[in-house]
Amino acid sequence: KEQAEQIKSLKVDQGKSMADARKLLLAEEKIKELTKRSAAELKPLQSMLESSRAANRASVSEQQRLEKKIDADSKTISKLQKTIKEQAEQIKSLKVDQGKSMADARKLLLAEEKIKELTKR
Repeated sequence: KEQAEQIKSLKVDQGKSMADARKLLLAEEKIKELTKRSAAELKPLQSMLESSRAANRASVSEQQRLEKKIDADSKTISKLQKTIKEQAEQIKSLKVDQGKSMADARKLLLAEEKIKELTKR
């Protein structure tokens, strides 16, 4: 009688174990299905991420190129400003010299006229 009860108890336990095993198999199948679905959904996201990274690298590269160009242009502008300033000073000096030359020419003309006047007498 005791053995019969033990056997009955074992059969109940075995039934529970089988039910648990079926639940585990179903859960495992569900996990596999979800994993496949997740992997399928992840592929386009990975592709988008890689495209985004490539675009970011290109953007950084373009920004660096533009910064170098701005730096070079800035140096060129500084040189041009210096040259323009030097040329302005040279022009100013030439105008002063021209003014002196014109004054000297007027003096010479006046002196020449005076000489002519004096030689006429």
